[in-house]
Amino acid sequence: MEFRPEYCPCRDPQCAADGFQYQRRGSFTRACDGRRVQRFQCKRCHRTFSTQTFRVDYRLRRVSLDVKIFAALISKVTQRQIAKTFHCKLKTVERRIELYGKQCRAFHEWCMRRRSTSTPWEGQFQLDELETFEHNRRLKPVTVPVLVHAPSYSILHAEVGTLPPRKPLSRANLRKLALLDKEERERKSESRVMMTRCFEVLSSVCDPAAPVSVGTDEKHTYAVALRRIFGARLLHQKTNSKVPRSYRNPLFPVNHTFAMLRDNLSRLVRRNWGASKKRGRLERHLWIYIAWRNYVRPITNRNRNQTAAMVAGLCPGMLEISDLLQRRMFDFGRAQPRGAESF
Repeated sequence: MEFRPEYCPCRDPQCAADGFQYQRRGSFTRACDGRRVQRFQCKRCHRTFSTQTFRVDYRLRRVSLDVKIFAALISKVTQRQIAKTFHCKLKTVERRIELYGKQCRAFHEWCMRRRSTSTPWEGQFQLDELETFEHNRRLKPVTVPVLVHAPSYSILHAEVGTLPPRKPLSRANLRKLALLDKEERERKSESRVMMTRCFEVLSSVCDPAAPVSVGTDEKHTYAVALRRIFGARLLHQKTNSKVPRSYRNPLFPVNHTFAMLRDNLSRLVRRNWGASKKRGRLERHLWIYIAWRNYVRPITNRNRNQTAAMVAGLCPGMLEISDLLQRRMFDFGRAQPRGAESF
């Protein structure tokens, strides 16, 4: 099918004021993969662009590594090992984590907005916090609240926030903490803020008049934030965190999600060398996993014809990794990726 640009990449509203108009301006051949690329020019702002401008591999050279690196990132392989395996630089992997993380988050948020305009959500939503760290387990702990749709096991949202140092600290760690306080601001708990953001996302996609069922543990801040956001329409189920995390546990969907996260992301594996050094990159890596878990991976090993996103109504069919890395998302989803045309 011939590619036709739907809008100008300059994002200027004036370019679409009287309908977007463009003209062809020749073509060129990409040196890295030999593809013929058509060029265009906007008649309003006179900016030139091409079909490549709307692709995720825009300005990437070794495009043959895209799917391989993506698959390795959700397979518990560290960045350095990926670079060694595919004979590329560590910077190549780092840049793709940044690129893929933004792309996957934008695609998921676009699907969430489209889903909120259709049929209402059914079933319970569950939230819990996973604790990890950046660079130092005692001095830089990190909280990762994750919101899960229990019937479909799809991950709706996740955030990454700081936690204060875990005391008591040894003398060596106290000296390190004193140096960190000089270089950085004092670490405070962002658990309440990040958890509230997850609940606000849930509020934005749910019917404002329908009851909302949420399952959490007995942490006091969860109940306070839920009552403030949902009011009288809240149905809150609390489960003691000391209950065995078996299949009979009411919070099994979110507990199972955490177990899979620790098994598939090298940054979250306990007691290993692949721990995050910066929480921002942990967040990007997390969104790569969320997109793969929701839209690519079958919901279970027995049911290989459905994904979590299909059960939740986020996507009409199964996607491949290449589908996620095909159409570049501008301004959180004005571009429509392949596989979502029937929305």
